[in-house]
Amino acid sequence: MTDKVVSRKGYVSAEFLSDSYRISGDVNLRNQPLVDTLNDINSHFVRVESVYISPITDPVVFSAQNPIGQVRKDKILAVVLPREEDGFAKHTIYTNVVTAPIIYNLFVAMPGFEIRGGLRMNSSADIENMLIRSVDRFITIYRATAKLLSHPDIQFYGGSILVNREMANLFAVEKA
Repeated sequence: MTDKVVSRKGYVSAEFLSDSYRISGDVNLRNQPLVDTLNDINSHFVRVESVYISPITDPVVFSAQNPIGQVRKDKILAVVLPREEDGFAKHTIYTNVVTAPIIYNLFVAMPGFEIRGGLRMNSSADIENMLIRSVDRFITIYRATAKLLSHPDIQFYGGSILVNREMANLFAVEKA
């Protein structure tokens, strides 16, 4: 998915999903992909600009709007990004998957959500390392959908979704 997305240069638009809220806004990438920023263990928050906050069960109704917000990384379940390339990493061991095919479909069970999408991998041997043994908190799922379990009609679609591995209850993998 390489749809044109209207965004400020050097920023990515993102929807941060937690157990209670959808937080939408723009993140200044500062020459680093968002997944790498989220995996940076030296900070606990990510700065978001043009912030809109909605209850997760009613994501079209804004509870608040602020010019700046700080989202706590360890409370994020997933981050929905508009394009596949928005989920590419630079500073993890999974940096060279840009041209790799989607060879696995992934189902992730998380508190309140089911997430489905594809994994780009260079080798089938990498799958367990990525899902189970990686030091990275967030992994990227491509062409993905996050469905809210309490309201199955509420779904979030993205070219990529960054999933917080530490919040996952289950990873189920099958060949694409």
